[in-house]
Amino acid sequence: MNTRTIEKMATVSFLMVALAPVGHLLAQAGTFPAEILAYPDIILHNGQLLTADDDFTIAEAVALRGNVFMAVGSNTEVLRLAGPQTQRIDLRGRSVVPGLIDTHLHQAWVVQLAKRGGSGRTSFEDTASGLSEVSEIISKAKPGEWLYMGGPDNKALITDLTLEQLDSVSPANPVVITTTNNLGFVNSLALKSIDLDIGGVEKDPGTGRPTGIVSGFALGTLTYERMPIPPQAEGALELQQEVFRKLNSQGLTTIIGRAQGTSISVLKELWAQGKLTARVRVCHEFVRQNAQAESYLKRIGNLSGFGDDWMKIIGTTVQPVDGTSGAGAILTAMPKQREIPDSPFGKFGQNKYENYGSTLEKSEYHNIILANRYGWNIACLHSQGDGAADMLLKAFAEANQEKPLQGTWAFDHALSRTPENIAKAKELGVIFSVAPKYLFIDSPTRLVFQFGEGVHRMTPVRDMIQAGMKPVMEADISGKYSAPLWNMAALITRTDEQGKIWGNAQGITRQEALWMKTNWAASYGGDEKILGTITPGKLADLVVLGGDYMKVPEDQIAELSIDLTIVDGTIVYDREKEGEVHLDYWDR
Repeated sequence: MNTRTIEKMATVSFLMVALAPVGHLLAQAGTFPAEILAYPDIILHNGQLLTADDDFTIAEAVALRGNVFMAVGSNTEVLRLAGPQTQRIDLRGRSVVPGLIDTHLHQAWVVQLAKRGGSGRTSFEDTASGLSEVSEIISKAKPGEWLYMGGPDNKALITDLTLEQLDSVSPANPVVITTTNNLGFVNSLALKSIDLDIGGVEKDPGTGRPTGIVSGFALGTLTYERMPIPPQAEGALELQQEVFRKLNSQGLTTIIGRAQGTSISVLKELWAQGKLTARVRVCHEFVRQNAQAESYLKRIGNLSGFGDDWMKIIGTTVQPVDGTSGAGAILTAMPKQREIPDSPFGKFGQNKYENYGSTLEKSEYHNIILANRYGWNIACLHSQGDGAADMLLKAFAEANQEKPLQGTWAFDHALSRTPENIAKAKELGVIFSVAPKYLFIDSPTRLVFQFGEGVHRMTPVRDMIQAGMKPVMEADISGKYSAPLWNMAALITRTDEQGKIWGNAQGITRQEALWMKTNWAASYGGDEKILGTITPGKLADLVVLGGDYMKVPEDQIAELSIDLTIVDGTIVYDREKEGEVHLDYWDR
């Protein structure tokens, strides 16, 4: 019997006790064997317990026993449960909130299958300089070696470069140049390794010959299947632990994100060793850009929900419809007022399901329907624009017509959403995860350039809540902006780093912001019965803030310190003992 099994048995015993009301327990103590009964391990008292339950109940104290909340109530009610070994923590009026959950933070996984620019980066300011950069990288490679380079989302690479030009400098090496927005420019040697009718191979309309542009299934095959996978990076387990420690110091206790095989292997190893300090919820990328999705689904079977309280597969994910707003690739139903001059994506933005050689039958649209057919749900999916939301909701609705949607169906970022998007999502039970970074990090200069006053209608969280949705909140970025309190404050105040307010009418309350990071967020991972609120019987994840969350001025919420983070009843971060946690990988 392994350690994890023994811990599970102990948890069940504690849970039996914790689920019973304390008064009833005391009255019936004689009916239980003495070894089952136990005092609390930790009591936090004399504070402001924001339970984040549906009624937003506020208490003074909480008792933790094992890995669950044992009791919540007044100081008198909870302190009387203390035993001789119970650790008592005087909160001195500070706020306690449930463990904070990030619903889209794949940046937290330290290993990636295909880091853009793995062989080098190209700026491609123009064709000549770009080809010179490629030649320099190739000169250091062995003949036949696959080369994966990063490139910009600009016209010089995506519309001006020709296949013949790239072939002329890469006669002996397959070359794949990928951009931020899941486009690739590849040479003929790389194209020879794939089926040109796979979906996502752009062809000249006149000659029918490939242009060198690939996306969708074609790019997925080249990056997930053709690129040699390097051995697991040395020190990856230790670095992953350090990243979790950093996130714990920001108050994060559950991390959700899409992940591919190599990242999952590292996370799984930490889970197997019992070294996770944050809960992990993964949307597996195995059908993302996968032209053989149905074969994989048949072979793998339905693993949605497979795992335990620490690590769990919560669904799968596909390539998104659109790209990023900064590159002009956000897909919208209405044309942009102005196009970014160097952007190749046009007035409406990027449509990865229908542009660059794809068809709906040979794109992620079909994979969404296949996933549902075989029992998987779709989540952790990038979607910035309302045009992208339209297409995804159409696919979700088609899947639902064939077989009712089960589990969490969600897509993320939610920069631009129309009332029609919101109404359809509410009807289907789809969750929107909101990323404040797209609107509030720096002044959104490029957004204003493209959309003018329409920027004030972006990130419409108030509209979502008024429509009866329960949106959740993500960071989708490393560094200081991954801090939950920063993201919460941004949606409350609607204020960017320069102090400018964007769409004040879409501001939310402190209670709603906390729900988005706790109670409502738990549903994204299918954890609403065990996480998200400080409720007896639920898993003991909580955060002690360095002040009063409900009374501190709104523009100072982000400045509240994280004093203590507890996951599964264990202290994983103590600011008084450890100080601030700095990590180069994360903080740069």
